[in-house]
Amino acid sequence: MATLLASCQPVSNDSPSSIGDALVSYNELFTIIKSKKALNVEELISLVQEWRKLKTAVSATLENDTTAHADARHISIGDSIKFQMSRLIDSRKWSYSDYLAVVRGLNDIEMDSVSQKLVASVHLFYHDAGTAAPLKGSAKEVIGKYNRLLDGSLAKGIRTKHDAIDFLRNEDVAFRSFLLHLSTLSTGNIPLDDITKKTGEVMHGIISLSADEYPVFGKSEVVILLAMRNNRRLLQNAEACLESLHRLHRVDNGQATAYLWMILQPWISLDGFAYALMDEEQMRTMEKLAEMTPKALDKLEESDLPLDADGLPALLIKTFILGYE
Repeated sequence: MATLLASCQPVSNDSPSSIGDALVSYNELFTIIKSKKALNVEELISLVQEWRKLKTAVSATLENDTTAHADARHISIGDSIKFQMSRLIDSRKWSYSDYLAVVRGLNDIEMDSVSQKLVASVHLFYHDAGTAAPLKGSAKEVIGKYNRLLDGSLAKGIRTKHDAIDFLRNEDVAFRSFLLHLSTLSTGNIPLDDITKKTGEVMHGIISLSADEYPVFGKSEVVILLAMRNNRRLLQNAEACLESLHRLHRVDNGQATAYLWMILQPWISLDGFAYALMDEEQMRTMEKLAEMTPKALDKLEESDLPLDADGLPALLIKTFILGYE
């Protein structure tokens, strides 16, 4: 399989005929952005697309020039555009749906054909795994069965691709069963630390299969497989939290913090690569989460989590467009 870095490339653009033309166009875009007082999500996406196109074109033109002055001007205009973009994003309140629109419109991660086939096969695998019946029993009994699954895998070891796939299939059943008892487990009365620790050890075993002298998985193969596992778990967890919270009349402070953290995890954790791995069904789930999250946050006002959840969409949009500052 081709390396992951080779699999994910932004779309390229044609270069203008001269450095002067490129910088004039770049400065014109800065002037347009600076003149705006506010904008909606469609206008934001359009401006960023034009910015990226011109930025790529200017950079390509500068590669053929050794003029330090032109390069310095390019950097200066780029910094000014970034500042004005940040100002515009901060000028209004954004929703989680707005953030998803930005992801759909601006995510430039592309997969090569080999990676696309792998992604499709992993989606099929988890679709089939999702048809298996959940584990029966109380919350405590399900956690006991989950622990025994992990203990068995650690005792046997993950040595082959079959071992890894078999574990992921059984783990999916156990995790979905765990989520059915979320309201009980979120109280903290049943310890879950062992599951977290043992799961990390099993994941380390799977990852190590790509680092052996005769690797079972290619490095990009195991990255895609486990990233898609993570996507699925984060979405399932957040969706289960929202549905459980809707049924509960009240939650205590500890539960509120636990629910808030699980609900926000997909928004905080998923990057452009993670979104590129999602199928349309998962994106619809994200849209459902975007609609349900604001009401859930109102119900969780007593949480101890030190996070401005209302301001999170703006931060997510800014980070996705401008990167970490």
